[in-house]
Amino acid sequence: MAELRNVAVVGFAQAPVVAHDAHRMATEMLYPVVREALAQCGVTRDAIDYQTAGSADYIDGRPFGFVAALDVMGSWPPRQDSHLEMDAAFAAHYAWIRLQAGESDTAMVVGYGKVSEGQPERILNLQLDPYTVAPLGLGPLSTAALQASAYMARSGVGDADLAAVAARSRLAAARNPHAQVREAATAAVLQQTPWAVEPLRRGYVAPVGESAVCLLLAAEGKAEAMCAQPAWIHGVDQRAELQSLGARDLSRSASAALAAQRALAMAGLVSAREVDVAELCGVTAVEELILREALGLPANGDGAPVVNPSGGALTANPIMMTGLIRLGEAFKQLSGTAGACAVPNARRAIAHAAQGHCLQQNLVFVLGRERRWS
Repeated sequence: MAELRNVAVVGFAQAPVVAHDAHRMATEMLYPVVREALAQCGVTRDAIDYQTAGSADYIDGRPFGFVAALDVMGSWPPRQDSHLEMDAAFAAHYAWIRLQAGESDTAMVVGYGKVSEGQPERILNLQLDPYTVAPLGLGPLSTAALQASAYMARSGVGDADLAAVAARSRLAAARNPHAQVREAATAAVLQQTPWAVEPLRRGYVAPVGESAVCLLLAAEGKAEAMCAQPAWIHGVDQRAELQSLGARDLSRSASAALAAQRALAMAGLVSAREVDVAELCGVTAVEELILREALGLPANGDGAPVVNPSGGALTANPIMMTGLIRLGEAFKQLSGTAGACAVPNARRAIAHAAQGHCLQQNLVFVLGRERRWS
C-alpha cells in the first residue's frame, strides 16, 4: 500500500469516571482535562490546528452542549472544528483522516457527557429500527441480554465463564484510579449478584458513568516535540453492520473481525497476537468474549496480548467516550505512563471502540512505539 503520513497520539487526560458529578456541568468537567493534556505536551491551545468532539445532546442533558464545549476547547481565534454524535473514538478516526489529508498537523479530540441528567436506557432505544424494534421499548441492557443468550447458546459458555471475565476486569481496575468500579471481586461473588436482564447479572455489565476525556494527535515533525514517546498509529479501520438486530448474527461480530483484519494488515501484522496490549470496548462480559473471538484471542485471558489491563469498559462506561478511553489507555501503555496498570515492555497495542446495540459499529486502532512509514 502507499505510504501514509505518520500520525501519533501525543497526549491524553481523563477525569475519573463517577456515577454522578453533582457539582459540575459537562463543560466544567472537560476544562481541566483539556488543560492537562495540553500541559503534558508543553503547548497551548494555539498549537492545535483542528479540534473535534464526541458527545450527544440527548446524553449530555443540555441542548447544543457542543457549542458550549467550544469555549473549553478554544473558540478564538477561529479554527477548524467538527462534532460527531458518536463515541469520541470515532472523532479521533476522523481527525486522523484530516491529518492524513495534510489539512492539519495537530488535533484535539474530546469526549464528554453527563448521563446522570438523562435516561440512557430510553435514549439509546432510538438507535434501533424505528418501525419494528424501537417500539418494543428495548434498551441496551435488553439487547445485550439477547446477544448474551445467542452467544451462550452457540458457544456453550455458562454463567461461571462470564463471572471469570468480569472478575479479571475487576482485579485490573483495582489498580486504575480512573475506573468507576475499583473493588476487586471474585467470580464466586459476582455470580451472586442479581440479574440485570437474564442471562446477564449486574456484575457482568458495565456501570454507566460520566467523565471527560481529551486526546491529542500530531503528525510526524511535531509529534516528537510534543511527546517523549509518541504512540504512532500503524493501522486503523472502521466497519458497521446492519441496524436491524434480526438481520445479523448477534453471537458474533463480523464488523469487529473485519475492522481488526484491515487495521492489522495496514500495520503490517498478521494476527492480533502480535501485539502486547489490547484494550477492547466490551461493556458486558459477553461482548468481551465476542470481541476476543473476532480478533482471534483466547477466551480465557491467557497469553499475549494482555487484554484490558486498565479494567476495560466493564468497570467504567462513560457513554460517548468509553472507546476514546481505550485509545488513551493504549497510548499510556506505549508511552510509559500507565502507572500501576503498565504491561512491561509493551511495544504494540490495539485499541477498540464500538457504537450501537450489540457491537453494531466497530473501530480498531493498531499503535506502536516506532514510526510505521519511512
